[in-house]
Amino acid sequence: MGKPLIMVTSITYAIKGRQILTNNGFCADIVRTPKNVSGRGCGYSIYVPNDTDKAEEILIEKGIKVLGRTSKEGFI
Repeated sequence: MGKPLIMVTSITYAIKGRQILTNNGFCADIVRTPKNVSGRGCGYSIYVPNDTDKAEEILIEKGIKVLGRTSKEGFI
């Protein structure tokens, strides 16, 4: 099973989003979006290993432009 990634529109939103999630108690990291879907945004996503649905909801509430979700196989 792949690791859940929240795709965003820019590296700026990825950085802001990671900080928002960290401040809300989430473990979050910025990763490269898989090449097969990277044409949809800036090429960066936010990896949130747990409660990704809630994390995405918080990002949207805080004004982070979310493009959608994907997963990355073999990401550690």
